[in-house]
Amino acid sequence: MDPASIRFLVFAVFSLACLGAGYTARKRGWVKEQFSKPLHFHTVVWTWSAAALLALWQRPLTLPDLWLVAFQVVIVAAACFGTIALARLCRCTRAQIGVLAVAAAVGNLGFTLGGYLCYSLLRPRGEALALAVLYVTIMQVVGIVIVYPVARHYGAGQAGDQPLSRLIWTNFTDARSLLFHGAIVGAVLACCHVPVPGFVERWRVLDVIFYLGSFGGYFGIGLCLSLGRALQDLKAHAILAAVRFIAIPILTAAMVYALHLAGMPLVATVRQVVIVEAFMPTAIWTVMLANLFHLDVRLAGSLWLWNTVLFFAVPLVLILAYLH
Repeated sequence: MDPASIRFLVFAVFSLACLGAGYTARKRGWVKEQFSKPLHFHTVVWTWSAAALLALWQRPLTLPDLWLVAFQVVIVAAACFGTIALARLCRCTRAQIGVLAVAAAVGNLGFTLGGYLCYSLLRPRGEALALAVLYVTIMQVVGIVIVYPVARHYGAGQAGDQPLSRLIWTNFTDARSLLFHGAIVGAVLACCHVPVPGFVERWRVLDVIFYLGSFGGYFGIGLCLSLGRALQDLKAHAILAAVRFIAIPILTAAMVYALHLAGMPLVATVRQVVIVEAFMPTAIWTVMLANLFHLDVRLAGSLWLWNTVLFFAVPLVLILAYLH
C-alpha cells in the first residue's frame, strides 16, 4: 500500500476511534450527551474555520472554479427534493422523510473525510485541498438556503425557535459564520499571492487541525449515537445509500461529461476532486441539523453511522482503484 493511502487510513482509524470513545463515554456516564452540542459548536467555529483559511490559501481561485458552485446547487437541490419524492413513494414516515432529505443533500466533503481524502491522495496536495474545501464551503452555503427550510418544515417546531429568515441570516453573521469568513480570507490571500508561512508545512499545521477537527466531530457524534436503530430503519438506509452512492455519482459524472461535450472540460485536479467527492457518505452536519431543527436525532445518527460504514466497505475501494 502506498504512503498516501496509509496516511488516509491512519486518519480514518483515528476518526473511528474518536467515535467509539464518544459512544463509550456516554454509555458509561463519563460525559453527558448534551456535551455534543458545545463540542460541535467550538469545532466548527475554531478548528474548521482555521482549516478553511489555510486550505484556500494554498491556491488562487480561477474563473473555471465557479463551475463548482453550479455543481453544488444542482446536487444539493436534486438530492434533497428527489429524496423527498422517493421517500414518499416508499411510504416513509414524515419523521424519516425530514432526516433523509437532510442526509441526502449534505455529504462529508470536508475536513473529516472528503477533504482529507483529496489532501492525502490527489496531487498537487495543496491544490486538491483548496478545491475540496471550496467545494464543501459552497455546499454549506447552498445547504443553508435550500436544506434549512426543508428541515424546518419537517422538524418539530418548539416555542422560542428563531424565525427561519433570522436563522439563515445569523448563520452568515454570528460565530458559526467564521467558517465562511475564514474561507473568504484564505481565498483573498491566495489571489493576492501572499505566501503561506513556512511553518504551516514544516510543522504539519494542517494535519494537526484536521485531527483536532476529526476529534471534535466524531467524539461529539459518538455521544449521541444509537446502535440499535439500523434494523428498524432498513428502508431509510437503502434510500440514503442509493442517493449518496449511486444517484449523486451518476449526476456528477453527467455534469462533468456535459461540460466536456460543450468544449469546457474541467482541468484534471478539479475533475478528480468532484468525482472523489461525489462518492462521499452523508455529513456530520446531518446530526447537527437534526439537533437544530428538532428532527429525529437518533435516526440521523444511525443513518450517518451506517452510511459511513458502507462507504468504507464499497465506494472507498472504488475510489482507491480509480486513483491508482
